[in-house]
Amino acid sequence: MLNIKDEIQRHTEHKDDLRLVKQYERRQLKLGKRLAYLLRYGAEKEGCRVDEGWILLRDLMTVPLLSEYTENEVLGEIQTSYSYRKTPRYQWEKRPDGVYVRAAYGRRFERNPYHEQTQIRRLLDLTLEYICENVEQFDFENFPDEFLINEIIHRIKRNGKLTSKKLQSLLSETMEHLDLDGIYLTESGIKAIYKKCPNLKVLSLKSCGYVLNDHYLEQIIRKCPLIESLDLSYCRHLTDRTLNNLIKYYSKNLIQLILSGNHNYTGDAIIRLVSECEQLKQLDIWDNPNCTNDVLNILIALAKSRENDRTITIVHKNLQHPVVAPDNPWAVVNAKTR
Repeated sequence: MLNIKDEIQRHTEHKDDLRLVKQYERRQLKLGKRLAYLLRYGAEKEGCRVDEGWILLRDLMTVPLLSEYTENEVLGEIQTSYSYRKTPRYQWEKRPDGVYVRAAYGRRFERNPYHEQTQIRRLLDLTLEYICENVEQFDFENFPDEFLINEIIHRIKRNGKLTSKKLQSLLSETMEHLDLDGIYLTESGIKAIYKKCPNLKVLSLKSCGYVLNDHYLEQIIRKCPLIESLDLSYCRHLTDRTLNNLIKYYSKNLIQLILSGNHNYTGDAIIRLVSECEQLKQLDIWDNPNCTNDVLNILIALAKSRENDRTITIVHKNLQHPVVAPDNPWAVVNAKTR
């Protein structure tokens, strides 16, 4: 006979278990986000000593953001956290003075705004802060330090104050490197790129929003003819038309191309790209589902037919080859070796 009290008790215990699981998941998610911030951007700003990205774990644990976690919890997250590409997000190593950790990629540290062991602001930080708050008052035409320009762009973006007008005021024709990773571009912002930066060689448009489509990118491609490295990852409104334009205008100078995060490109278009862009040395199509084993084998054959000075590395989750994809140990399926 069904015991109502026992059933209610079991139901209550089950709900409690689920609640504890959800609490744990939320806690781990929060830890993951805080580690990503600290090990990629904020450790130095929070007062940690950073050497080529490496941070002493003992020092990292002094940051208030990690006060509710133990050292073992933090190290455990570092050792077991993997990206969607199944590669480790973090690295760690033991040294005589302790365990050191760092982000495996994506490091872009903000400097500690204060002089070491003081509360005195650095002059550079004060200057950049003032410029970011009053950027429209300055003329950056022919400004020689593009690293600082990119730093200013991302500082304003992190403060949520980057408008198309401010972006336009920062761009100039002397720029050869422009990193707009994660910056939402409007139509006027896109136009500013190709009108004010015709001499670009390295351009990142990663995750720049839905406005960036084939039409607007074609304008950039046509009017910035010197580009050698182009990051179009997560630009999900681009199609084969963009690849055809890259072939048409960049076949002689494109060296690096990142196309991950977009499933619109067909296998045939990617094959044409590799075939026609003779200088292409790195192609990232990590998660493209249209790259079947047949397509990957054709890409391998094309890559192997190149001269030694025109070798190419192709990154795809289903591709592992000692010559074409030597740095991809996480391949799910081995393409045939011809």
